[in-house]
Amino acid sequence: MNIRPIKQEDLVQVAEFEKEISVISFGSEAVTDLEFHQRKLEKAIPREREGMLVLELEGRVAGWLWMTLKENFVTKEKYIQFKSFYAAESCRGTEAVTALFEAGMEFAGRQEARRIVGHVHVSNLPMRVLYKNYGFAPTHLTMEYKVQDQEA
Repeated sequence: MNIRPIKQEDLVQVAEFEKEISVISFGSEAVTDLEFHQRKLEKAIPREREGMLVLELEGRVAGWLWMTLKENFVTKEKYIQFKSFYAAESCRGTEAVTALFEAGMEFAGRQEARRIVGHVHVSNLPMRVLYKNYGFAPTHLTMEYKVQDQEA
């Protein structure tokens, strides 16, 4: 098991993970264009690489975590934005996934941020449980109403 910052050669697999995260989070409104996700990652690497971690098992990328340091523009408080977390099905529930999450928490600690903020879709129970296991607590709830298309 190896946890390390993202490399250029990881982009294809990590873009696939980002696509899966999008599907889990947004369902039919998900962005499934792999090139979109790959470009987004390539653009972020120069600024955010330290918080873009991959879990490597037996020579392949099996997990992905992305955190970035942010600053509240009003209060100037530093905080960590938890952007992505994904584990390949073959390693879910293993110590390797726990190690990846803990590597992210260590990254956050090194940034001297006052808090870590993560957004999770209400139906994503595994991620909600993972957050809860690490002491995260819900702070906001987004309510949404979908207006049915009406014929004129």
